[in-house]
Amino acid sequence: MKFSILLTSIFIILGFILCTAISIIINPHIFTSFFSNSPSKLFYDIEHYANLSLNQACGAFYPLWPWLINRLGNPQTVYDAAFYFRVGGLFLALLSIPIFLWLLSRNIKSYKIVALTTALYAINPLSIFRVIGYTEAIFCILSLILLILISDLEPKSETFIKNIKFIYLLIFIFILSLLISLTRPFLIQAIFASMFALGSILLITKLQNQNHISFLKIFKTYSITTLVICVGALVGYCIYGYYCLGARGDFFAPFHDQKNWGKQLGFYPQLFFIPLTLADYTSIYLPFIALLISWLIFISINIRKLIFVIPKVWQFILLLAYPPAFLAFYGFDFKIKNFSDKPNNLKEIHLTESASSLSNNYVFWFCLYFALIHSIIIVFSDEKLTSLRRFIFGTPYFFLVIAYISQCFPTDKVSIFLLWMLAISGIGLVQYWLDYANYLWIG
Repeated sequence: MKFSILLTSIFIILGFILCTAISIIINPHIFTSFFSNSPSKLFYDIEHYANLSLNQACGAFYPLWPWLINRLGNPQTVYDAAFYFRVGGLFLALLSIPIFLWLLSRNIKSYKIVALTTALYAINPLSIFRVIGYTEAIFCILSLILLILISDLEPKSETFIKNIKFIYLLIFIFILSLLISLTRPFLIQAIFASMFALGSILLITKLQNQNHISFLKIFKTYSITTLVICVGALVGYCIYGYYCLGARGDFFAPFHDQKNWGKQLGFYPQLFFIPLTLADYTSIYLPFIALLISWLIFISINIRKLIFVIPKVWQFILLLAYPPAFLAFYGFDFKIKNFSDKPNNLKEIHLTESASSLSNNYVFWFCLYFALIHSIIIVFSDEKLTSLRRFIFGTPYFFLVIAYISQCFPTDKVSIFLLWMLAISGIGLVQYWLDYANYLWIG
């Protein structure tokens, strides 16, 4: 298995390099600018991070990534720092691929789904943010390690104090949550994701009519895990907030600075119907669609058997081009198949045995709600949807959701869809490299 992970990782990395190479052939400036310390490559946030690595300050940008670059690279100028951010990000981005693959291979039975989902994670347009110096690279590494630790937790009846392994895992989960919270905004997302993951598992356990002992084991294990994640994230922010209190007299300065960028709570209904970009539009809907599918899978297994319908080709196109229309048309087909006695020619797709393990998987629910809360926060605070697409597709959480849901359906059917998605993503990555070289906004 270790050899398979290494070999698959190499092929996926080569796929990313191929897309990058095609971009370089079209525009050679990409290569020369990436490995130079030219002022022209202070791409958007990179300039701010480069300045922070030289002169620590309190603001909307969090301190861990600049601090590491300062300690490891000792840059002398802002241009040197920007170069170190790019090279450091590239290294961490490539390192995250085998880690992501290993995490999935421990939890997903179909290695084909594991490999294809990892390829989607590594070769998609927003993966560019992991290699151009943004916090996505270190955020992905820390997040993947956190998820690996959480996935090692097993509900046990014994008192957790007597379980040494459990205590060690909790300690490292706390440390990882703290570090992630010093990397970028994580506190609100972590609290929402962990508490809703816990709530979902407890509700599902109740509806499954599991015995009292099983319920208590699950409750103790994941309630403590939830508490540790939330406290770790809170302590991480408090460290930065305390620094901001001393530097600027404002404990919540990072939040206030984001508000100064034009972000404020509001309801922007046009965002749900009028796409700003396709990437942003799908980022709004896909986490919600994944949530809907997940609960339908649970209902089908535990409450009432439901028949899932294979979407038509044009419906798949709508999923990527205009998700509200996909929901309407697929929802109509789903209703006909499950609640109508009229004959129809809709093709069915059955759930696999792996679907039964989805309901009680804390990692799955945490990743799903983590992606969902990002979408909710930005949709209701920023009518420009700034950074939404990279928060969804530039980090590992939503791709883990894709893998877990994919294993609930026959591998041969799902693999075809994932292959098409991979082809589209590869083309998108080439385009994003070209846009990056031309200093265009890419997310």
